[in-house]
Amino acid sequence: MASSERIEEAYEENQHHAAYIFDPSGDADDTTRPAKRRKVSKRLDESETPSTNRSSSFQCLLQGAESKQAMKSRQETFEKLWSVVDFRIHSILRETNQSTLQEVASFLQNAPDHTPASKIPSAFIITGPNIASQGLLFEQLSETLQNEASARVVRLRSGDASNLRAVLRKIIHDIVLRDSTDGDEFDLTTSKDGRKFLNYDLEALHTHLGLIPRHNLVIIAFQDSEAFDSSLLSDLISLLSSWLDRIPFAFLFGVATSVELFEARLSKSTCQSLYGDQFDVEQTASIIDKIFKTAIAHSEAPISFGPNLMGNLLERQREQVASIPDFIKSLKYAYMCHFYANPLSFLVPDGLNSGTLQPEHIEILRCLPSFRRAVETAVENKKTFEAKQLFDDNKLIEYLVDSLQKRRQWIIKMLRILRIFTANKAINTSFADVYMDASCNGVGLSGQYDQFFDSIKRMEPCDSEGYLTRVLDTMRQGDRSLGLDPWIDEAPETVALLSDILDAIKRLRSDAEDKGHVLRSKYSGQSKILRTTVVAQKVQLSQDTAALTDHDKSYTDLIHRFLEHLKDVMHVEGAYDMPFNEVWLYDSKTPYKDVFIPRPRNVLERALSRPHDYLGCSCLLYRLYLETGSLINAADIWSAYYAVVGEDNEDGLDERTALILFYRSMAEMKAMGFVKQSRKKADHMAKLAWKGL
Repeated sequence: MASSERIEEAYEENQHHAAYIFDPSGDADDTTRPAKRRKVSKRLDESETPSTNRSSSFQCLLQGAESKQAMKSRQETFEKLWSVVDFRIHSILRETNQSTLQEVASFLQNAPDHTPASKIPSAFIITGPNIASQGLLFEQLSETLQNEASARVVRLRSGDASNLRAVLRKIIHDIVLRDSTDGDEFDLTTSKDGRKFLNYDLEALHTHLGLIPRHNLVIIAFQDSEAFDSSLLSDLISLLSSWLDRIPFAFLFGVATSVELFEARLSKSTCQSLYGDQFDVEQTASIIDKIFKTAIAHSEAPISFGPNLMGNLLERQREQVASIPDFIKSLKYAYMCHFYANPLSFLVPDGLNSGTLQPEHIEILRCLPSFRRAVETAVENKKTFEAKQLFDDNKLIEYLVDSLQKRRQWIIKMLRILRIFTANKAINTSFADVYMDASCNGVGLSGQYDQFFDSIKRMEPCDSEGYLTRVLDTMRQGDRSLGLDPWIDEAPETVALLSDILDAIKRLRSDAEDKGHVLRSKYSGQSKILRTTVVAQKVQLSQDTAALTDHDKSYTDLIHRFLEHLKDVMHVEGAYDMPFNEVWLYDSKTPYKDVFIPRPRNVLERALSRPHDYLGCSCLLYRLYLETGSLINAADIWSAYYAVVGEDNEDGLDERTALILFYRSMAEMKAMGFVKQSRKKADHMAKLAWKGL
């Protein structure tokens, strides 16, 4: 009773109030507001390590006969080798556009000294047409400017600019959030003196910058500036320009076309408030070429990719304008597929894990097509003793390890040949295409290599001098991007021959110039002349060879010596001719295309047309849907549906249950984009998809 009396007294005291405080704890006197709790980010407990999920990431192959040790070895090998490749890729990305980044940072750091009053310093970054790769570039710019220019950088995309208030709100929010520490956020709505601010009021930003005065330069980066609404962009620039005396602003504009076309979209007054410079960056194609060399064609690359997979990767990059991170993810997925599905992949790269081999692995090795071809070749070459030795498991493992270790020698030889090949500027083929052809078919005297030798024959003396010089420089310096060390000490005969030919060409050219003669070979276009003959009042043209001087004949002999040496040196077999290439060669494009170039409509149509392969139903409504025209009468298709599943049939459904399934199925077909409500007739549906079209 006492408790009820206290409640009544409290009610009588507060009954004149306009509002009441509900306190579930029952303490009517405690009306103080609870303290605001700090937001704490969810972090992974240090005790939880990825090892808890490692057992389920890879599965035992060979129908469960693979040991857990071999399965674990495959996963560890994948993680170890990919980490090395990933480190090289990110090193390339860090080095990319470093000169441009330093120029932009220097321009903005010195902007207060050279920018006229009432003008905003602006850097116009010519990014090129690949919009998908602008994210990586502006991420590098933001990181560089924050570290070196001591600035706050806000990245804006056209999707963030629905209106002027939304843009201002994002600018203020991103700057304040970056300055927050330990998850605490500054209260922008109220200043220390009690003034109230709206969340899009630049006065709030000005007040915040006064509280943290160490880095006051604010850089607004318009990532895809040409996609912004021109009037919105002009209004934003004008507004920020009016605050320039209180907040030091600077702009970064990502321009895909040209600065002239970009300025044409803005008003004259807006353009007059900008003071900037133009900066060019490295194009995406060049970055992809560097990543290709360091991740795929590198001498220390643990696995090789076949032309089918690489062709799809590069084709998607060119035609679908995929971004650089997408290309890197594609490479990682290809690595993962090889190690996940190949039970022999733990032997990569040099077979040091051969002690993990099981009898099932030995049986697989003997069934590999490359091993069978190697045995057949040995028998054909009368090496039956070596072939019989491979029936012994120990001899087979020794042969396996030796073959895997010879792969690196094969890669180095092929890359050296390709560097000699690509040093010829007359060859317009990209390195990626040359590498794919050489790794698959080898290097010989046919195809594009025949054209390569013909181009050397037709070289002018100045061109042959430059080519020989580039070849010798490559042999002396190697190629860091491909992991090639200098090999001048390993080929002293080649170096001596090329040096002698180069010196001889220089002497012949100098002597010919002293005598007023143009040095040429018999294969040169200048050695071909046209003769005109008049026979029976008819003019006949014939091609003849001009007479060669002694210098020309000597130059031709030098070219012959050079070509003969190249034909002896430039020869290497293809990857498919190497024993046990199945261990380190991956060329399957099926999982890659299904993941990165999905075809959801084809998958849905096949699943619905053949439900016994995928689904546990008959997909009756879809079969009826295929028989309809462009307009579907809802009553007619319901009648046909119920006639098949209704109570008149064995194990039929009652009308209510059948109607529920019918409505659900129609809703699913509408969600998948097969039908929509018709505007012509209220009780009809419009058909949107036809099978196979």
